[in-house]
Amino acid sequence: MATPSDQDTVGELIEIPAKGLTSCGDVSCELMVDPIPRPTPGAIEIMLKPKVPKVTFLDHHKPNSKVIMGFAQDILRERGIEVEADILIKDDASTRMPEAMLQSFSGEGGLVLCGISD
Repeated sequence: MATPSDQDTVGELIEIPAKGLTSCGDVSCELMVDPIPRPTPGAIEIMLKPKVPKVTFLDHHKPNSKVIMGFAQDILRERGIEVEADILIKDDASTRMPEAMLQSFSGEGGLVLCGISD
């Protein structure tokens, strides 16, 4: 609300932004006042059950992750689940998956398990 000190010399009210806006966090301010228009992404389709009963592992170079994935492969094979023979490797856990690798997984009918602790 405007107080008498919020009026200019002509008598018009000057609107002062709410004090809560200036001290809010990044996310809450963005939700209240979004200064950057962003396109709305298209809907994604999520399958709860893979089309093909096969598992592919993708290692992200975390310590001991390849060993753990190898143990998981053995357990799945013992249970009769088809597992891809090779464990695929992403160069670095701190970087995005290369577009070509992501595209190769987009057509995968089975389950892709990505990384340890990711």
